[in-house]
Amino acid sequence: MFIKSVVGLLFVTICVLQFTDGQVPIGTCRKINSCSCYYDDGTIVNLEPLDRKDGKPNFNNVTDSTHDLYSWNPCTPFSYPSNDSHCQNVSICMIRKNIPQELLYDLGNQDSAKFSVNTNGSLILTYTADNGDYKRVSEITLQCMETSKFNFFVAEGEQETHNDTVTYKFTLASAVACPRGPNINPSENVSPLSGVEIFFIVLGSLIGSYIVLGVMFQAFVKKESGKRLCPNHEFWFNIPGCIKGGCKTGGSASAATKYDSI
Repeated sequence: MFIKSVVGLLFVTICVLQFTDGQVPIGTCRKINSCSCYYDDGTIVNLEPLDRKDGKPNFNNVTDSTHDLYSWNPCTPFSYPSNDSHCQNVSICMIRKNIPQELLYDLGNQDSAKFSVNTNGSLILTYTADNGDYKRVSEITLQCMETSKFNFFVAEGEQETHNDTVTYKFTLASAVACPRGPNINPSENVSPLSGVEIFFIVLGSLIGSYIVLGVMFQAFVKKESGKRLCPNHEFWFNIPGCIKGGCKTGGSASAATKYDSI
């Protein structure tokens, strides 16, 4: 499970670096409501296309490297159906697996939402929950991915505690996080995937998973090294020889063919 989490995080990180191409305005993004803000040039970041309005979070049970789970809905509050749940009418919630029962932590509601721009020019959406002994602060970096057709919500998770404040860091990488004109719906600019695109995406993901997980299995389980790190290396390294042998056979057969003179 840990290996899958690491591989998934690496995959999302590569995608974020590859597709980050949106131009973000410089300056303050002033809050309109809990899921939108506007820059001085009039452009708006509106997260409403990512919102669910049925009482459930749009991003559900996203895991970090320590296996804590996080759920987030940007505009509409959600609750977990439990009498002793601390996550009632929240925007973001953490679930920590525990014995005999899991622990739930309120990481902030829509009323506490604030937008800010850090020194790198990145837009940050912050929630704050005062739980008595500790104040929990959630920081979501809104990463503009102008040409992406996917919405990635990545949990970096809990950071070190400072002055009784626990900070949790996340990244939303999406075309919805890009500033747009006030009358433009971000979801309208993203065309649906074609069947061919879906096929190649799935194929590429399967090939990538085969290579990465295969190399890790060969290295850490079978203790292989060198070219033997390649999964099913005997099969793959025999292919050039088979092709070469096939060509020789075809050539000799052709040369041996004789025809009667007329």
